[in-house]
Amino acid sequence: MELRQLRHLIALVEHGSFSRAAEAVHLTQPALSRSIQALEASVGAAVVERNRGAIVPTDVGQLLLSHGRRLDTATRDLERDIALAQGLELGELRIGVGPYGGSALAGAPIGQLNRAHPGLRVKAIVAPWQELADRARARDVDLIVLEVSQVQQMEDFAVLPMSEHRLMVVCRPEHPLTRRLAPAVDDVFRYPLVGPSLTAAQRDMIRSLRPNASPEERGGRSALAVECDLSGMLKDVLRHSDAVSMMPGFMVARELASNHLVLLRDLDLGLRVRFACAWLKSRTVSPVAARFLALQSAYDQEIAACPPDRPARPGATGPSGRP
Repeated sequence: MELRQLRHLIALVEHGSFSRAAEAVHLTQPALSRSIQALEASVGAAVVERNRGAIVPTDVGQLLLSHGRRLDTATRDLERDIALAQGLELGELRIGVGPYGGSALAGAPIGQLNRAHPGLRVKAIVAPWQELADRARARDVDLIVLEVSQVQQMEDFAVLPMSEHRLMVVCRPEHPLTRRLAPAVDDVFRYPLVGPSLTAAQRDMIRSLRPNASPEERGGRSALAVECDLSGMLKDVLRHSDAVSMMPGFMVARELASNHLVLLRDLDLGLRVRFACAWLKSRTVSPVAARFLALQSAYDQEIAACPPDRPARPGATGPSGRP
């Protein structure tokens, strides 16, 4: 048997039909059928069967799948390490980032890496944070950038935590809160709260800001009036409503500079967020990945040391102003 045939079997079982599997492995359907037949001839047994129209592996096929997946992974890792040994200019780096904070952090270091090594191929894959660890396990990405609590309990990952960033209240410049000299936490929660999908710990953290509030006042199960992982869309929501959000300053630096959004810097909710780079412990950290990690860490430290200085300016109504 050949590794190529095992890969064809893996594709057939994963896609559930000869036509879809053939398309995935860039073969014609007859060619894929011949490959599976050759595999069956080499082991002397059927490897798949039809069960109510679905293609399922036989016991022998299941054994081949188990070993075949491990062989396929090991071969891909070997090919990757050989490519990495050729140096930064000939390598490839695949980075998985969430569409919220991870993408906001990774862009600048990727640009710096490209400027220093223009021959390097970098692929940034944006996916929900819930999928990033599995993307790394499937070898779709080499590194992932995400909020640290989303990965730090996973024993198969090495984690490089970055700096703490203060979460600040973000809103539009004309928001009623900007007319208050000293807005309080309860003032903020009079308005709809918008943000990305949250972990259970993050929801509890937000609810802890109002321990005496009723479940309805604390937002029920979701705690968010609008939930969206796309930071650009959330910023548009903020610009066109009286909603508020809690974000680290680096995520809205451009909007602050253009005065499309403002921060209530004098209101400290006591909330902090920390992001991290992570990778599978079983995989070699390539020179390319190590270079990105260094750039990412340096950029994170830079923005943590110099947060945006764009506080909301109180208006004439003073502390008695009403939302």
